[in-house]
Amino acid sequence: MSNRVFVCLVHLGLWSSGAAAQVAIDSKDSLTAARVVELARAGAPEVLLAQTRVLEARGRLTGARALTQENPVIEGVANADRRFERRTDLELTVPIGFGLHRSRRVGVARAEVQREAHLVADAARRAIGTALAAYYRVLHAEQRVALARERQTLADELQRTAAEKVRAGDAARLDLNVAETELSRAESEVLSAEHLVARARVELAVVLGLPSGTGLPVAGDLADRSLLESMSIDTTAGRRPDVLAAESEARVAAAEAALAWTAFLPGLSLRWNHGHEGGEAIERRGVVLSIPLFNHGQGERGQARARRERARVELESRRAAASAEVEGARNGHRAAVGAARQLEARGIPRAFETEAMAQESYRSGKMDLPGVLVVRREALETRREYLDRLLEAALSAIDVAVATGAVR
Repeated sequence: MSNRVFVCLVHLGLWSSGAAAQVAIDSKDSLTAARVVELARAGAPEVLLAQTRVLEARGRLTGARALTQENPVIEGVANADRRFERRTDLELTVPIGFGLHRSRRVGVARAEVQREAHLVADAARRAIGTALAAYYRVLHAEQRVALARERQTLADELQRTAAEKVRAGDAARLDLNVAETELSRAESEVLSAEHLVARARVELAVVLGLPSGTGLPVAGDLADRSLLESMSIDTTAGRRPDVLAAESEARVAAAEAALAWTAFLPGLSLRWNHGHEGGEAIERRGVVLSIPLFNHGQGERGQARARRERARVELESRRAAASAEVEGARNGHRAAVGAARQLEARGIPRAFETEAMAQESYRSGKMDLPGVLVVRREALETRREYLDRLLEAALSAIDVAVATGAVR
């Protein structure tokens, strides 16, 4: 009864996921982190493919529930030649099999359905992690565009200031050339950053199974990791879908081993004959017993033992790998968050302050243009590093959520 309920829930989940995917893809609201999780869970291509494999396993379960794997056979011979006695012979053979063989066959199919259902959850876990990583890369790329445009604005202002100084005779032509070069580099950086945004949007669209990434209304804060960090609270790798799938694979192997032992049982069929003898109709009833003398499943049992051992090894290695991944992801997350906070607390405020001071010093004639550019480049590089640290912190938080199985 519980297995039937489980299968029904699997089908209900597949139907609701398909409906949710259609609604989500048609929606025009902003793509936040939570929305990306919803879209990836419902419509990521690898998730949809995994769901079809559940349906395939469900079909095998339906076939396994048949009374026997062989159909009844009817053989008939009729003679209508007038020179001979009219004669009709019929033979019906109905294989019935033993209940033990059917129940173990069904047990294998049910274990396969459970395994495929866990693989759907694992596909969702991996797809959500990939989608969230693509989402944060879009935010990072957009922040790089904003920073590049800010550099362009400042370079334009610096170029105007240099031009005024040259006209007033307070600066040499060299300063104007340097300022124009800086403006050109800033404009080039804007275009390069926009190219990175386009690439990141394509990656996000592919992961979500969307036809285009150009118009995706991505919204969010690169520094906001609250959703990711809340996912990873009180979670362990032992309940990860891939570990559960490996456990189900071990159950499939055990069920196949049990099924292989039923090859020792003889095959049983009912037989009914109708014929003529001496001009009279005769009926005969009997049984057919196939004795497993030469082939009694020895090959199937050997394969089942090997598969059972392989499933055991895979389960142990998957558990060990999951535990190591969780430990490494959490250690990496602590380091990445610490690096971002270090720049946020000390580096970024000093960078803004230094950049403003250098700009003002050039206007007042206290600093030459090359010195201003050196200071500005250091400040911009600090801010770029901060954006990179924020991205690394977000990606490390995703690694923790994926490693612990918190996203699925």
